[in-house]
Amino acid sequence: MRNFSTFDTIAMGMHTILAVSGFFEMAYLLYFISFVERRVSVEKANLFSRFNITLCLLSASLTSLHASTAVSVFEEPYPFDATIAATVSSFSFCCSELMYVWYTWLRSKSILKLKGGIRLKIAAAVVTIAPGIYSAQFVIICFHLYLPDHQAKLPTLLAVNLASAIGGLAIIAFDSIMLLTFTSFLKENQMENLKSYSIGTSKRFSVIAGYGKWSCIGLLWTLLLYIAVSVVGYHRAAGYLLQACCHTALHCTFSLLIGMKVALHLCDTKEEQADSLARNGVAIESLLRSTTASSGTPRSDGRSNSIAGSEVMLSEKRRSEATIKKTPPSFEAKPLRQQR
Repeated sequence: MRNFSTFDTIAMGMHTILAVSGFFEMAYLLYFISFVERRVSVEKANLFSRFNITLCLLSASLTSLHASTAVSVFEEPYPFDATIAATVSSFSFCCSELMYVWYTWLRSKSILKLKGGIRLKIAAAVVTIAPGIYSAQFVIICFHLYLPDHQAKLPTLLAVNLASAIGGLAIIAFDSIMLLTFTSFLKENQMENLKSYSIGTSKRFSVIAGYGKWSCIGLLWTLLLYIAVSVVGYHRAAGYLLQACCHTALHCTFSLLIGMKVALHLCDTKEEQADSLARNGVAIESLLRSTTASSGTPRSDGRSNSIAGSEVMLSEKRRSEATIKKTPPSFEAKPLRQQR
């Protein structure tokens, strides 16, 4: 074990805090998916949707990354030490990059399809080749970690740097495209450009674009810090501290994705409550009309009946609002609303 510097102590403390925070965020995410979302969704299949699985894997990868990196700080000051902690850290980092690309694509491809053009093609190409890029990166890192001949470490280290550069360029290209798409979408008049979509769909797109823009900015900062770590090196005094800052930016990006999920849930809940209230109002109005027609009330009393009917409708709407607040409504089969 090497002697600790002040920067190393701070870095280890930051990684430990991130690991604990990641564990609690993962627990909250599982609770939110299992209990909160299911209150407004009668389909149990949503529990194991691609959105939920990808986001949970991203959460688990980041928590594992923080914990294993905190252990790796105790190791020798060269970048890749042949230890279990270094292997777990490398796997978690590659997996978190892949899960981020997948989740961002799943959540935002509807907006990209609205834009179309070269952006959609490039983003789809990155999503297609991303599993191969990050799998190859992890394999090369493992080969370098467990290579017994230290003289052969230099060529494999160059291969690791090349694989990391390719993976970084891929995610920078993807993130830049998504950032440009989100920014341009938020600047446009949504209601004019989305005439074929419902108001609820437009609100969902605004939430996705808003949170997506800041998550893309957070990941770009993460990549800049990662480049700084590569330039400075772990043998410098501030190397591990820069790495901790890089992981902090990555953790903040993940927190924004959780915030997006909660915001979409609230958006769907408010829309469903409004739809349910409108349906109840139509049903009450139809019932009043049928009751008035069957009672054979003279035509001269129409005004009084109208006033009485309005009072009944108002009381029924208030009663339905109270019922909605107590018992969340069930979702109808709407494709975009099922994308959890």
